[in-house]
Amino acid sequence: MDRVKTGISGLDEMLNGGIPAGRHVALYGGPGTGKTSFCFEYLYRGAKMGENGLYISLEETPDDIFENMKTTFPLFTDTAQLAAEKKLEVVKPNQIDLENVANLLEDRIASNNIKRAVIDSATMIRLTFKSDTEYRQTLFEFLSLLRNLDVTSLTTLEASTAKRDEMKFDIEHFVMDGIINLYNLDREDRRVRALEIMKMRGTDHSREMVPFKVTPSGIKVYVGEKVF
Repeated sequence: MDRVKTGISGLDEMLNGGIPAGRHVALYGGPGTGKTSFCFEYLYRGAKMGENGLYISLEETPDDIFENMKTTFPLFTDTAQLAAEKKLEVVKPNQIDLENVANLLEDRIASNNIKRAVIDSATMIRLTFKSDTEYRQTLFEFLSLLRNLDVTSLTTLEASTAKRDEMKFDIEHFVMDGIINLYNLDREDRRVRALEIMKMRGTDHSREMVPFKVTPSGIKVYVGEKVF
């Protein structure tokens, strides 16, 4: 099986080598859980490995994304160069709908050989639909299209809470190829970020919940450690 290495310390180990190529994974979490940081590093590491990446932001502008990630990952000193070379591209579509996102992806894949994509966020797209039934059918069709485009993607999905025991299943939990849940847990007088791979079609994976940290040099997932 071909796998796409995320390049994120510890995460590929939990995935038994990486995300199965061509699969589409949702990062599901509440505010402050690190969704954008995971997505950006996934594209950054890919660009460093020669795989062009596209970040489709439906809320923040490209300038905001780059500026925020410059603060989050100050040791990613070549981000501007990768962006100038079109190896790491951030775009904000004029319209928020799946058809527009699909057209944008097809265009960039054809013109710039995109191999990794991020869509931030599915929650924004879902708000444009009148019913959950319509959204589910359209999302299924969209994912079928993506599977024919030879791209491996991450999509952010906003949870109403950052607490594990309050999270609920959404449509994406059933439709997406994989789900990685991100948490921001209360532990005495501090908060601890943690993740678990809830689902990943086509491969075995770790099912433990483990802590992680966002450091200046990248995200560190502490495989085998307990969340205290």
